[in-house]
Amino acid sequence: MAGTITEKNFQMAVRCGSVLLAISVIANLYAVLRYREIYRDRVQAELRLRDPRVQQLVLQEQAFENVLREFISRAPTNPQIAEILRRYQAIGGAPSVVTNQEQGSKP
Repeated sequence: MAGTITEKNFQMAVRCGSVLLAISVIANLYAVLRYREIYRDRVQAELRLRDPRVQQLVLQEQAFENVLREFISRAPTNPQIAEILRRYQAIGGAPSVVTNQEQGSKP
């Protein structure tokens, strides 16, 4: 009789089922808590970006990076710009690309 379940099989199914149920509950709790943490971080980041002061800082940083990229591209041909970048690098701000371009342009 393949359709009937014996007491031994029933007890084994109850034990395995409870273990599987416990594992499933733990996995779901972990997933919910993880999603909640990610969502909380995302909301906080969005709120920070809505702050006008933060938006102003982001815009200033983007403008500075654009100017710096333009200066770096002109440094090999313009000694005045190269000197500005050299001074900026001395205070710890310029990327190493500047020195590589300057060294490559010198004989």
